[in-house]
Amino acid sequence: MSRKKYCKRIQFLDDWSLKTKLYILFIFCVLVPVLVTNTVFYQSIKGNIEEKEHSRFNEMQQRIKFNLRNSIDNSLYVSNFLYTDGTLNRFMEFKYRDQEDYYSAYYDMLSNNNLVRYYYSYQQVNQITFYVGNDTFVNGGNFIKLDDEVKKSDWYQALMNTSDHIMIYSYFDKQQAEMSQSQGGRKVSIIRKLDYFGEQQVEKVLKVDLDYAFINKSLKNEGANGKVYVVSDGRVIFSNDSKMNQMRKSFNLIANSPIDPVQSMQSIPVVSEDWQIVVSTEKLDVLSEIVNSKLNLTLLIILNLLVPTLLIWLISRSLVIRVNRIAKHLDQVKHEKFEVISGPVGKDEIGSLTHSYNMMVIKIKNLIEIVFKGQVERQALELSKKQAELKALQSQVNPHFMFNTLETIRMRSLIKDELETSDVIHKLALLLRQTINWGDDLITIAEEINFVESYLSIQQYRFGEKLQFAIRITDESIAAMMIPKLTVLTFVENACIHGIEGTSNDGVVEVLFEIRSNELYISIRDTGVGMDQDKLASLRKMMQDPSMDRMSELSSIGMMNAYIRLRMYFDDFVQVHIFSEKGKGTTIGIQIPLMQASQE
Repeated sequence: MSRKKYCKRIQFLDDWSLKTKLYILFIFCVLVPVLVTNTVFYQSIKGNIEEKEHSRFNEMQQRIKFNLRNSIDNSLYVSNFLYTDGTLNRFMEFKYRDQEDYYSAYYDMLSNNNLVRYYYSYQQVNQITFYVGNDTFVNGGNFIKLDDEVKKSDWYQALMNTSDHIMIYSYFDKQQAEMSQSQGGRKVSIIRKLDYFGEQQVEKVLKVDLDYAFINKSLKNEGANGKVYVVSDGRVIFSNDSKMNQMRKSFNLIANSPIDPVQSMQSIPVVSEDWQIVVSTEKLDVLSEIVNSKLNLTLLIILNLLVPTLLIWLISRSLVIRVNRIAKHLDQVKHEKFEVISGPVGKDEIGSLTHSYNMMVIKIKNLIEIVFKGQVERQALELSKKQAELKALQSQVNPHFMFNTLETIRMRSLIKDELETSDVIHKLALLLRQTINWGDDLITIAEEINFVESYLSIQQYRFGEKLQFAIRITDESIAAMMIPKLTVLTFVENACIHGIEGTSNDGVVEVLFEIRSNELYISIRDTGVGMDQDKLASLRKMMQDPSMDRMSELSSIGMMNAYIRLRMYFDDFVQVHIFSEKGKGTTIGIQIPLMQASQE
């Protein structure tokens, strides 16, 4: 890459202030790398911590799942054993004569049956109750009559409404809650119909109550940094949350629990339904984990951010202060105040620049004192003299003198009844005044038509019957559109001088203003001498690349001048077409977009 191209590529940096460049250097070379590095470091630590937390959650859920599964399986084992016990079945089916006969059979059954042994061998079982539809039974111990009051209970209705012969059911026993302050009234039971031995004479139901307090206590040892909820059918069955675990109140809905945003969930299939283990914890505060290593964090901040920031601030201060001081003194030079920079300037490039500035100021002061003031005084005197002479000359050439003269001639012609001459002089005065008092270069087409009509009237006075002209406008809205002053008149003048004047026959000049599609079209046609094809081709070629330098190549500069002025206002949107035939005349077509012509 050449040195010239390289300089062009970095030239935009020269337009930025030194302070901006230093800020950019600090942002992209210090701040951004430090932030990116620390972000990557933070994300890496965060990922490791979150992975450990996720692993801990899974392990905790697996332990809870195992413990719950173990408690349910033990209770199911007891339930299955009793479900298939023939001695128990015969005891519940038999019809007893009286209470003495019942108690005798009861104690005999206990002494020969393993019910008590199984009942006490599994600590997760809190209570075993048989509900028997046998009128000869006496309520007591583990056996209760299956009467109407029992059949009205929620758990019995739920068992009857299910198609399964066994289910797990959680409910709140209000009566037990009032009787036992320690255990409360919450119960989770495995309930089944005792129909193992086929068709029975009496209805029998077994209810095995899990040790609710034992399971709840095991949950309290889990989830030290979060909350654990065991959910069944939208209700919290077990929890280590004291607000949700009030045993003397009914089960709470999981929707009312203070679940935190970060949570994990697993399902446990139990008997006839699925339980869900929800582990909820607060959002992981990774930053606090990082802050635990205060020394490393402090050193990291100092090395990566504070030290570079301090160094860049000191260097930028050294540079910016001295550069601003030089800029301030250079700004005073504009007001012809040449002051030397005092104080320490340093030995770097800015110091050398300051020394050069001081030397320059001293030399300029000497030049001003010795040479410049005297020369300025002489030039001021000569300029004043020339301005005075110019004003004198300008006052001598007063355009009003010419207008007054023309007005005198016009009045003289009126006195002699030379009305045609008077009218021509009046129109000539109007044209002359317009060219002298140029004013705004853009005028309306209506004003341009007045100039064209005045000029053609003057030419008709000159040529007589030889010249006829017509000016037509097809749309009233065209009159308000704007074009450069005297552009159409220039083309009309060219048609009269180079077209009509060169022919011995009568000539016609037609000027047409019309709208074609989305363009304003202006046509200037004459029936004059026309042009041969070589001259037409040369003129078209020159009109394709209009410029002030090429005007000297034309015999008539008016048409090129008008085209250049049109392009100055309408850019490349304007187009000029020339059509001519030797002996038949010439047509000039000007196309301007309506949007361009309609804007002032």
